[in-house]
Order: sequence, then C-alpha cells, then structure tokens
Amino acid sequence: MRAAGRLLTAVALWSLASPANGHETRLAFLEVRALGAGDFVSVLKIPVTGATAWPIEVRLPATCAPRGPDRRSRQADSLVVEQRFFCDVTVGAPAMGLAGLAGGFVDVLVRVEDEDGNRLTRVASGPLTEIPLTPGSAGAWDRLALGVGHILGGVDHLLFVAGMILLVRGWRRLVATITAFTVAHSITLGMTVLGVVRVPGPPVEAFIALSIVYLAYEILRRDDAAAGSAKPWTMAFAFGLMHGFGFAGALLDTGLAGRDLPTTLLLFNLGIELGQIGFAAACGIVLWGCYRLLDTPDRRARLDHAAAYGLGAAASFWVIERVAAFWG
Repeated sequence: MRAAGRLLTAVALWSLASPANGHETRLAFLEVRALGAGDFVSVLKIPVTGATAWPIEVRLPATCAPRGPDRRSRQADSLVVEQRFFCDVTVGAPAMGLAGLAGGFVDVLVRVEDEDGNRLTRVASGPLTEIPLTPGSAGAWDRLALGVGHILGGVDHLLFVAGMILLVRGWRRLVATITAFTVAHSITLGMTVLGVVRVPGPPVEAFIALSIVYLAYEILRRDDAAAGSAKPWTMAFAFGLMHGFGFAGALLDTGLAGRDLPTTLLLFNLGIELGQIGFAAACGIVLWGCYRLLDTPDRRARLDHAAAYGLGAAASFWVIERVAAFWG
C-alpha cells in the first residue's frame, strides 16, 4: 500500500511539474500549394505557449530557393509563417524538411496540394521529417492516428477516463458511463468543427480540469449511498460535452476545411475512441491487479482515496493555472 501511495504521489507531482503536458499533444498545421511549374507557397501555423512559439521550422531542399523573406503574423494562440519559394522540378520531385518536432509534444498535420487540386494529407512527427511536395493518398491512417495520438497525449482527458473507472462499480454501469461520455464529446466535437457552435478555448480547458476535480470528489464519497452519484452516466454525459469542445479545438487548430473536413472529422473521432478504449482497458487491468494484491476492502478503499486525492491535486493546479492564463 505504501508503494502504491508513493507511486500515486509521484504521478501527481509529475503532473504539477509539467503544466505544458496538462492538455493534449499540440497540433501544428502546414499547407503547401503549387501555384505553377515549380512555384510553391507554404503556410505554417505553429502553436504558441505564453509568448513562445514552438521551434518548428521548414527546411527547403537544395533544389529550392525562397522568393523573398518570410511573412509572419500572430493569430490567436498560433504563429503563422508564410513563405513563397521556387523549386527545380526537372531534377526530380522535391521534398521539404520539417525540423523541431523532437519531444513528441507537437505533431504537424501536413497538406500538400498540386495545381489540379489533388491532395496529400499526413501527420509529421519526430526530430526531422521530410515532406514530398507531390500529392498521394488521402492519408486516412494518418488522420486516424492523429485522433489516437491526441487522446493518448491529453493527460487531463485520460485522467477523467481513469477517474470514471475508479468511480463506477460493475461493468454494465461502467460501459454505460463511458458510452455516455463518448456520445457527448462526439456531439460537441462535430458541432464545433462543422461551425454550428463555437466556445472559447481557454475557459473550456479550465472547465475540463474542474471536471476532474469534481470527479475526484465523487470518488471520495462513492461509498456513501446518500451522497454518491446514483447515475454516473449523467455526470459523464454533462462533462463529456465540454471535453468535446476541447477535442474540437485541437482539430480546428489544424486549419482543415472544405472536402477534407467530413472525412477528417470521422477519422479523428474514431481515433479518439480507439485510444480511449485502449487506455480504459489498460486502466481496468492495472486496477484489477491492484485489487488482487490488496486483499481487504479497507486497503482497496485507501487505494481509491489516494488515487482520488492525486487526481484532485493535479486537476486543481490545472484549474488555477488555466484560469490565471485567460484572466492574466
């Protein structure tokens, strides 16, 4: 039990010490369009944390040369860098380089479009990635992986799922609760990306952290029949609506529009569900193993309480941090 307590404390301290990881893996967006034979324009949209943009940069191949200086502008929480360049396509198809992706906290959704409107869509990650400036497949697997990576990189979303597993007893009630959460965030994800409704991002992120604080409180009073949540799926649905706005914000940051949008929305949401199912299954196995080791109800209850306090501590820090960010 002491070892489990130390582990939970370490997780909470790691969360507090890593505010940049409190939300999902950030998404940058690169669009490259062919204007003519060998003539290209690129638009790179880089996430900005505070006053600092992530150090992502485009590297032109030796067969390409810029046409004038870059044009830089600030749009909301992003830095936009536009560049015009010319490539000698007679020596083969050029490949643009992307540098600055080491660490795994920023992925880049890349879209390349030729003169005829044919597109290549893919996800770039890693310390150095080459992007061929010739359209290819639709990149369905990349967009599916984008959803999986988004949920697995979103510590706050994962903590909410873990909290639901701690809160709910019985696999039928657990399935109903997770299903309610899934349906709810799918609704607001779709409505936001399709332009039906828009909610500012900073308050959404603060509310997501607050939902984890409330969930931790529900775990602590779970065994009190008079005070506990009788229908946890109603709570999961309500909070799932707000989590969907958070998912949508990440997808909107990519700048996808037009004919790419419906397919990307479907694949991104499916990827989120696959990642969520995998994480929930892993949490269930770990929790089952811990309960097997802790052979008395009292020890299991202490483990649940320690986990709830860990969730609440990390989420409370995020609430303060995020509220201060949009009020400061």
